[in-house]
Amino acid sequence: MTSSVRDIYLERVDTTGNLSRFYVVEIQQDLFGETLIVRRWGRIGTHGRQLASRTPSLVEATKQFERWSSAKARRGYRQL
Repeated sequence: MTSSVRDIYLERVDTTGNLSRFYVVEIQQDLFGETLIVRRWGRIGTHGRQLASRTPSLVEATKQFERWSSAKARRGYRQL
């Protein structure tokens, strides 16, 4: 079991281009106290794809969280 320290859910919807996507970034701590960044993305209504990576510290995880959130915001994703 993991507990989420911080998370964000973003969506990008454009009906003219049939675009309906989501992007989730989470900072989690696993059972062993390791810090993980978990990213999920895909079409709204599906589970999508998921990628989890370990980070050396919560500070580094927060930097990556901010970087990915900002990058998606620049591409038109909006927080709900």
